[in-house]
Amino acid sequence: MVSVGRSPHGRIACLSVILLTWSWVLGCAPKVDHYDQVNQYIYDQNYDAALVLMDESKAGYRERNAALFYMEEGLLYHFAGRFEESNQYLFKAETILAELYTRSISNQTASFLLNDNTIPYRGEDFEDALVNLFLAINFAGLGLTEDALVEARKLDNELNIVNSHYADDQKNIYKEDAFIRFLMGILYESGDEINDAFISYRKAEEIYRNDYLPNYGVRAPRFLVENLLSSARALGFYQEITEIQQLYPEITYPQPDEKRNSVEIIVIHYNGLGPEKVERSWIVPMPDGYIVKVAYPVFQEKNYLITHAVVELEQMDTGKKFRFSTELMEDIGAIAVLNLDNRMARIKTKAIARATTKYLATKTASKVADDQAGGLAGLMVQIAGNIAAAVTERADVRYWRMLPDQVRVGRALVPAGLYRGEIGFVDSGGNVLFTRQIIPFTAGSGEKKFITQRTMR
Repeated sequence: MVSVGRSPHGRIACLSVILLTWSWVLGCAPKVDHYDQVNQYIYDQNYDAALVLMDESKAGYRERNAALFYMEEGLLYHFAGRFEESNQYLFKAETILAELYTRSISNQTASFLLNDNTIPYRGEDFEDALVNLFLAINFAGLGLTEDALVEARKLDNELNIVNSHYADDQKNIYKEDAFIRFLMGILYESGDEINDAFISYRKAEEIYRNDYLPNYGVRAPRFLVENLLSSARALGFYQEITEIQQLYPEITYPQPDEKRNSVEIIVIHYNGLGPEKVERSWIVPMPDGYIVKVAYPVFQEKNYLITHAVVELEQMDTGKKFRFSTELMEDIGAIAVLNLDNRMARIKTKAIARATTKYLATKTASKVADDQAGGLAGLMVQIAGNIAAAVTERADVRYWRMLPDQVRVGRALVPAGLYRGEIGFVDSGGNVLFTRQIIPFTAGSGEKKFITQRTMR
């Protein structure tokens, strides 16, 4: 044990240690001052400028936040519609996250003594799964059905693995993903694997009914039920049709031949900014003059104006028009908030234990200094220890900042042909805030056409 003398040099040395510790701890988190400008570029659909700024900011993430950088960059490329490049970055993130899944004892010890910012960021459990979700959408957009299905299955497996490490009464609330099941149904259907499509649609409907509705208030979208009924009809599953129609009596469905001969347009609308992770803490003054600080993260939701999108398509050779709206399929913000709340007891238990360890260490060091160099030295160590404990006790508020708050989806069945159109983005009062043109496209019978949009208003 190093003693602390009564001289000014001892006091300066003590202060230097505190400042160095403070500087080191603050340097653990990635710099975030570029995000406002990146968001503005996304708002303006200037993705080239956003990507340049992200690349220029890479050094601010440091090695322990490498996965976070690749997640952000990959999602930015995804929003830009550059799916191949998005895959490159998301695969890098996936590799790092997999390597970090089993953490080293030394890193765990560092996080216990200081804070969780000292260890590499491996993402919230839902973030880890969403990497595979966006990879699947990328492959679907590229027309690579089998690759998209591989990523969809990996997402499902990822959630199973994560929850297998928790006791039955501690499993995460986010344990299944309904949107990825719907996407799998679409992909199976495109390969004429109707039985697998039915299974995926049925599973998606069950997740909405038994999980998403009670936990997030999200109902099964109408078109999901339509696809489920249509696939059941194609397979002759009449009992299942009766059971489903009892749950959704108002929903009719296209006949299998109609679906098979139509183009299925799927518009994926990423809406709003996801919630921000911020620090909350409480300080407990102890009777012996010491203080104990406990810090923990919470998600703070953000406001935005757009509630949904309305899509208008025109078949250019006939002039026939089609109009449909997006429905909420994935409430990422609600998943983030509830998933973190779900494990808050674990987070706070660790934070309390860490704060207690710092308190006991400071108290012991103060007593040793008092015994060796007198009461003033002991008091200085106590003050220094209190400051160091408070400074180093910081919540881990790293998170995937570019995630949207919602994934909304619109679906329409249209005849094969050449199309143009536009998407209007609507607020709660029914006002169209702005519109965007859809690049003209041609689609053939049985084709699945994916269109993605990002809004932040």
